[in-house]
Amino acid sequence: MRLLITISISIILSHTVSSGQESTLGKEGSVRIVQLVRQENSSQRYPDALPSLLKMMNEQTNGRFDTDPLFINRLTDERLMENPILYVNCDEQPNLEFPLEERDALRRYMEQGGFVYLDAGIKASFLGADLGHSYAAWEERPEVKDLFSLIFPEKTFIPLSRDHDLFRTFFRGLPKNADLKIQASQKRLPETVLSFVEREKWPQATYSFVGIKVKGRLACVASPICAMGWGRDEFGAWIPPIAFRIRESAENFDQNLKLASFSGGTYEVTREDGLKDIIYSENGQRPLWVQEPNGKWRIFKYYSGEEISNYAHAFYSRLGMNVFLYALLH
Repeated sequence: MRLLITISISIILSHTVSSGQESTLGKEGSVRIVQLVRQENSSQRYPDALPSLLKMMNEQTNGRFDTDPLFINRLTDERLMENPILYVNCDEQPNLEFPLEERDALRRYMEQGGFVYLDAGIKASFLGADLGHSYAAWEERPEVKDLFSLIFPEKTFIPLSRDHDLFRTFFRGLPKNADLKIQASQKRLPETVLSFVEREKWPQATYSFVGIKVKGRLACVASPICAMGWGRDEFGAWIPPIAFRIRESAENFDQNLKLASFSGGTYEVTREDGLKDIIYSENGQRPLWVQEPNGKWRIFKYYSGEEISNYAHAFYSRLGMNVFLYALLH
């Protein structure tokens, strides 16, 4: 599998060189990722995320990627059409409202083979302006839906199935001990947390993605924020620290939560099966508990620590690499 991908990437790179598309290439003939940053000198929450991920791709695959993204501030930038992948962190944009000429440019880009990755293109409503959390909703955020209803009024985002090739383009399965650089005898995660991760949070190393097809090809995907799991500091340590949110239940939880005093708001979030979870969350705070469509109530519990954070970073990085490699190979 990995040999086939190595050969395919080499063919892609060779074709790019021979076709004379020099602006598609970065340093020493490498593929360059375009990143949209609409406000010049704007602060980025995860400035080292994409360069760190691209560096890991160079280290762990035989692909060649320029670790310096090509920044553009408008979709009519001619350089966009000369590069295969556009990365957009939706949380870092002032808004997702674009004039007609930029919307038309994005449509042409996708119709002519470009791939768009909308990181934080899924964002549960209860998160509000909070940029430090993600939640596995299965529906694009309203701003993304509104934008693409203007660009492709005849199309809608559809959830990616758990067996989609994107989730196993290069890496398969959840991180193992070797990926985490720990001893084979060490526990990757506390048992309660690992069980939830394997069964519900990231089964088979998948996540909540939705996408749009153009001319039969997956041309755009949106996900909850993944860039928070890509960054490394100058010493190679993961940044920032990441905690886990899992659902837990116990005897009498249903009855107790039904009667609990609560002054916050309730929010509907689309599930993988198309039904709705009802999230209970105090304004500006982490969500407290959830009422599921089957009538079950569960609380959210948060786990943090080095082993939790390292595992999350390994997962998000492997997932991010799969997304970009899929984009090149399809």
